[in-house]
Amino acid sequence: MKLSEVMKIINVQINPYLEFMNSLLLTRRYNEMTKPFIGYGLMVEDENKYTLAIKNFLKPYANHPIYIKIEELIPNGFTFSRPVELMLSLGDSEDFSEQYELSELCIEYCGGRDTIDDLLKQLKAFWDRTGYPDFFESVKYVYDPIVRRVAESLSEYAFVDVIENEYGQSQNSYNYILSSLMKGNFGICFYNQYTGKSDLFSVFSTDDYSLSPAVLFHEYSHPFINPLTNKYYDLAQRYIDSYEKLKHYKLPDYQSGYSDFKECINEHLVRAMSIHLLKKINQTELANKLLNNDLYCGYKFIPQILERYDYYDMNRDKYDTFEQFYPKLLVAFDLKYLKD
Repeated sequence: MKLSEVMKIINVQINPYLEFMNSLLLTRRYNEMTKPFIGYGLMVEDENKYTLAIKNFLKPYANHPIYIKIEELIPNGFTFSRPVELMLSLGDSEDFSEQYELSELCIEYCGGRDTIDDLLKQLKAFWDRTGYPDFFESVKYVYDPIVRRVAESLSEYAFVDVIENEYGQSQNSYNYILSSLMKGNFGICFYNQYTGKSDLFSVFSTDDYSLSPAVLFHEYSHPFINPLTNKYYDLAQRYIDSYEKLKHYKLPDYQSGYSDFKECINEHLVRAMSIHLLKKINQTELANKLLNNDLYCGYKFIPQILERYDYYDMNRDKYDTFEQFYPKLLVAFDLKYLKD
């Protein structure tokens, strides 16, 4: 079943606003402040031509108040995807005005609406004072070989068709954002009130794994799956005892990829879907590698979820969309399936 005869593309981008924020986080105490409660720094620590250029460019402003402003927000939760979402919400504006609506969680972790407005005002002033746009134009060539590599990889498969046909749902746009300054990958979803669909922004690091189809399927699956977990969470909570037992297998701290039951459900379903879709594009070896790694990390329900994904595929005459099947999928978290 094809949702559209028009082939959607994935827009590969380097986002100046995100690079600006990441440059600020890179050049002060972000890693130092996040390591104690996360276990590792969220920005890269390797020196290269790009990071050295950034540090040299911002060195004269080392004591600028913008750094203090940002560091005041970090203990409140201005970490992980929050700086990413804030910067991507600016879209293609030229004055730091928001083009996409921020999530309530992002607003909370950024310190509230007034704090966000003040931060954006200060960021705009610093952007202008430093002449960052001219600097970025002079260094963005470092991304050219990576962009070419990603474009070649994306041309190998009709990724959007594979994803939308599996979920039985279409989205407004798919945006592939590259940043070599961060550790980890993030998926951001902005609801488009005009189309009734969402604009998806997945942000990828530039290591080999992050640029693989596995991570692409993972990040673009979250916007389809997470809202369903929120919608049907009352049904999911009947399996809360399974989560308590699962903690025995969970890697410590953030190494497991989840911190509570809702996030545990999402990560199980998304990781299983990544494996499932990799098999559909004949990336079986990579799919098996992911499965073994996820089981090691404590995702013990994935084998049962994969069986149910196969059942879903074989019964699309009954289930037009993934949402129609979602409530039946939750039984995969039954305690009886938790095996060593």
